[in-house]
Amino acid sequence: MSSMRHILLLPAGADWHWMEASRFYVERFRVIPTTNPEIALSLPGDPLIVSLVLPDGRPGHTAAWLRQRRPSIHLDLLFAPTPERLQRILDARTASGARLGRGLRVITTDRLNVRSGPGFSSPIIGRLEAGTEVEVVGQSADGAWWAIVDPVRRERAWIAAAYTRVIRGIPEMVPVLLARPPRVRARDPLLVRQNPDLRAPILGQLPEGVECEALGQAEEGRWIQIPFPDAAHPGWVLKENLEILQGTLEELPGYPSERWLRPPVRSPVIRRAFGADPVSFAAWGLPGHEGVDFQASPGEPVYAAAEGMVVMAAERPDHPYGTQVRIRHRRPDGVYITVYGHLMMGALEVRVGEWVRSGQPLGRAGPQGFIHWMLKKEGARNGAYGDILDPIPYLYL
Repeated sequence: MSSMRHILLLPAGADWHWMEASRFYVERFRVIPTTNPEIALSLPGDPLIVSLVLPDGRPGHTAAWLRQRRPSIHLDLLFAPTPERLQRILDARTASGARLGRGLRVITTDRLNVRSGPGFSSPIIGRLEAGTEVEVVGQSADGAWWAIVDPVRRERAWIAAAYTRVIRGIPEMVPVLLARPPRVRARDPLLVRQNPDLRAPILGQLPEGVECEALGQAEEGRWIQIPFPDAAHPGWVLKENLEILQGTLEELPGYPSERWLRPPVRSPVIRRAFGADPVSFAAWGLPGHEGVDFQASPGEPVYAAAEGMVVMAAERPDHPYGTQVRIRHRRPDGVYITVYGHLMMGALEVRVGEWVRSGQPLGRAGPQGFIHWMLKKEGARNGAYGDILDPIPYLYL
């Protein structure tokens, strides 16, 4: 193994925070950190390990592209949306002397369906009773599903991680396993676009009946990414015109689009818009309302507008927003914060440091009859609003 090469492929545009997060691991195992996937193709000799940090912020499906271009590569996938998460994973490996991930043992906390893939739309192939101990051999890219060896079929199967409790091992050590990409077929001739947007340039046409792999999806779920002509040069087609032949689209990685925020309530009705009531807000030094108020009945669920890390979950009766949750979102163009104010005391469902999914419940609306929703971007200069942005241009319904 003396000739082994090992690359840590960091997300596109990774700054010094990512380098610092990986420093001890890189030094301990003599790993080459980079943001350039071409290096994985240019290094001579085998074996070659590439630890790919997901989500990687690159167009296309980097894992599939690497496998196409260099089939002998050993891909080690890490789900780390923030430098802090990456550091926890790599520090756990360094402390245990393990270059690559390891499994762990969990016990089910409820009766669980065993599925053929990491998603609720995957077929059910068995069940596990509450209190069953199982060995975890991997996890889905979003960390929401454990891969196990089905005790009956003796093949890989999947269970929801939220309904298990770890009894041995370190979750950060569990390797990410990507399921085989789903296969789809065009029901009609499809226009392939450069981006997931009807206004995006057209790259070409996918003829009716042509089959291909699905590589990713836009965050609103309306668009599917396909190789056009290969995984490094993808295009986008509307999902409604595709027939799913194999696998499920639910487990596909999501890629950014201009509109990446979901409404924080199920039936969004704006009570007060961004910039409204300038006279009242002049007392706060603002040119108008610094967010959007959505109508919400007391006790109505409030949801995360996008995936991210919870940086505040607090009952603050002394604060203008009262009980509130704040979520940090790392995007290709910067770091954003969404704020959810006027929530119900005693009903928060998340805690600081928790990674939440888009649409995950955060808590419930308070007695005011509305929630205050705000979007901030680190380093933004939006006139007198400072780092506060109008969230509506980022919202899709």
